[in-house]
Amino acid sequence: MGNLIKVLTRDIDHNAAHFFLDFENAQPTESEKEIYNQVNVVLKDAEGILEDLQSYRGAGHEIREAIQHPADEKLQ
Repeated sequence: MGNLIKVLTRDIDHNAAHFFLDFENAQPTESEKEIYNQVNVVLKDAEGILEDLQSYRGAGHEIREAIQHPADEKLQ
């Protein structure tokens, strides 16, 4: 990560260094393991939340029915 920051903060025209960052196969070091595990749990939860949000169809019909029938406990 430090190499990426170094390259981005230098003058790109005068930076002849070539490097490759392999994000897909990157593995956390021992010192990064605890944070990696915490972030991984959050990201897995986020996937489910995102799926729920994407499949949300709205509740417009249900809201209209509840407003039109205020005495109906089932609709409320």
